Amino acid sequence: MKRIFAGLLALATATLPLGKAAGETITVKVSNSLLELNQQWAAAYQAKHPGVDLRIAGDETAAALPSLAEKKVDLVVIPRAIRFKEAQACEAVFGRRPTEFKVAVNGVAVYVHTNNLIQTLEYEELNNIFHGRTQNWKDLSGGKDQAIAVYVLSTNTFLGELFDAEVLEGMGFSARVHLLAGQEMLKAIAADPNAIGFGALTPFDGVQALSIKRAHSSTPVDPTEENIAHRIYPISRYVYAYGQPGANGDQAKAYLDWIRGEEGQQVAKAAGFYALPANLRPSQ
Repeated sequence: MKRIFAGLLALATATLPLGKAAGETITVKVSNSLLELNQQWAAAYQAKHPGVDLRIAGDETAAALPSLAEKKVDLVVIPRAIRFKEAQACEAVFGRRPTEFKVAVNGVAVYVHTNNLIQTLEYEELNNIFHGRTQNWKDLSGGKDQAIAVYVLSTNTFLGELFDAEVLEGMGFSARVHLLAGQEMLKAIAADPNAIGFGALTPFDGVQALSIKRAHSSTPVDPTEENIAHRIYPISRYVYAYGQPGANGDQAKAYLDWIRGEEGQQVAKAAGFYALPANLRPSQ
């Protein structure tokens, strides 16, 4: 009997990560488009806190919050705010809404060639261009009689997902677009006077970032780091984390405080996001 018990104990111990004690695991479900960011956060945090086992898993955004309500994870990280029905599901389990934290800012700049006379576009105009309803620059105020060449990032990237959700109402792009990635997008626009595309805010020869209006009556806003970080610029959103109230709370809260602090925000910036304004960070 002692040998059997010893064998069972050895088997149970083997299921724990080496060097980790029970109770030091934080499980995090994240939207697929945010997986790389969260893996970088986890790696940087574990380098400073080797006693914590951070387990990051990606999934569709719609599937992440149910896993919180089902008590399968400690945290979820998604690219938008929780919706009413999602909050209701959590309230039915926990008796209150999940704890909410803003953890980063995502923003997308819209680019055209530097020779393009158009300086500002509104959401409806962008919607028509990227859905293929507007195909010539002359149909826009100040535009030349030239066919529009449309370049896009995939909607499974955090920038493409934001542009699709915020500007295109989740309807995706027309079949007439050119799908590119990263710097290839800016190179293509710089080489094509009739091009339009979007991406991270970054200086690049031959392209200009447009000011954007949410509606015709809105004031145009330039895409600057400050305007994006403070959510003044329209094509921007917070990245949110939601936690299980009371479950693994101290450890999860410490991790979230680190993410929202200077070190975690520098990791976010290196990954292409924008740092939270000081008033949204934890008290130092």
